[in-house]
Amino acid sequence: MTPEILEYLLRLTVIWAVLLAYYFVALRRAGFAAQRFYLLGTLAFGLVVPLLPVLGGGLPVAGLPSVTYVAEPFFYTGGAEVETAASSWSWFTVLPWLYLTGLAFFLARTLVQWKGLWHWVSSGTTDRYDGYRVVRHGNINGPFVAFGCIFLPTEMTDADLEHTALIHEASHLRARHHYDTLLLTIGSLLLWFHPLFWMLRSLLATVHEYEADAAVIQRVPVRTYGLQLLHASLGPAGYPGLFSSPITKRIAMITDKTRGRKLRLLPLLTLCLLLAGLVVACSDIEEDIAIPLDNYNPFSEMDVDPFEHMEEPEVGGAEDGPVQFKLDGSLDEERMDYITEYIKVFRPELIKAAYTAVRYPAAARSSGTEAIVRAVIKIPNEGSIELDALYLPTEKQIAEGPGSLELTIIGQPAEEVKGPARRDLLKQEVRRVVGQLKGFTSPLVEGSSKTSISIVVDFNFKLEE
Repeated sequence: MTPEILEYLLRLTVIWAVLLAYYFVALRRAGFAAQRFYLLGTLAFGLVVPLLPVLGGGLPVAGLPSVTYVAEPFFYTGGAEVETAASSWSWFTVLPWLYLTGLAFFLARTLVQWKGLWHWVSSGTTDRYDGYRVVRHGNINGPFVAFGCIFLPTEMTDADLEHTALIHEASHLRARHHYDTLLLTIGSLLLWFHPLFWMLRSLLATVHEYEADAAVIQRVPVRTYGLQLLHASLGPAGYPGLFSSPITKRIAMITDKTRGRKLRLLPLLTLCLLLAGLVVACSDIEEDIAIPLDNYNPFSEMDVDPFEHMEEPEVGGAEDGPVQFKLDGSLDEERMDYITEYIKVFRPELIKAAYTAVRYPAAARSSGTEAIVRAVIKIPNEGSIELDALYLPTEKQIAEGPGSLELTIIGQPAEEVKGPARRDLLKQEVRRVVGQLKGFTSPLVEGSSKTSISIVVDFNFKLEE
């Protein structure tokens, strides 16, 4: 069990809870076909949306030319054994065994039930009704459908009730309810621990019964069918397969003439907005897209090409003292030298500070995770250092070369690689390291809040023996 799975289940739960709440508020009196479609859609929507892939791998951000530098590798080995041992015993190791135990129990129960069905099919008497196979057996308590067949007790005391039961169960097959039941059975094996799944399954089963009842009263008078429901529920057998939902609700449903109205425009628009909001809130869309705060400009807050339109920093003050600048004109090669010299001085200080703080997360090492994490670091004229963007560069961006600076962190791999890749931990580590960088200021344009230096730093996490 990994944090990614727990996060997926959390997002799944939020989606199902919100959509179920909307169902109870706005859709309980909609048509049964619409309710069935909505509940099945809720199941699928909740399962799929948290798995939506990330759109892209980060925005391309230009680095400072002529100052690209690859630092010496940093070998992180301190605390590796201790961290691995400390993280080996946790709920992440216990939960999978609990899950597999529950999965084995529900799988065994389902197989036993299917074996019983196969026994009834092979040893019972069979005939056909309305094109569907009917299986009769003495051990069957009440009518139901499974795997495209109708199952009935060997003898039913009331011939009219048996005829109504056949109409009811054939309506289930005609509406393909048995396919829903099969999918829900498989889902209950995988999500046996989730209460909202069982709620959705119960609601769908009820809608199936109501939908079949609605088909029955097209051929049987409502009064007659209501009396048959009441008679069967008071009988010794009870026929739980045919009358599985509460009798009062069944009778109320078949006598309610306001059912089946079409959905109005406002609930549909509300539902569309709700679905769009859930997609944004509960998926990974845009999570890894780098969004620099300065309109993607690595030098200033102006939304222009930094190398064609950047204003010229004019030098003022003594040559040996702090260099002061003011905005005037365009950037030329001579003025670019001042930025280059500053980066040369800044580079070793940044390397020292980053290597002092960085760690190779134990969970990432144990899962064999290697990745390049690209950070766009802004050094403002006034204030503390800021993280403009953080993302995993695409293969194309990596092939174009590193950023202004590349730091290599080499970790000791685990003896046994287990679990999925944990690139999220590497991003968290880079975010933490950048947050600890202090004491760096930009020499550009003192007194101006619009100009700063942004550099692109690649943190290359590698595992080597």
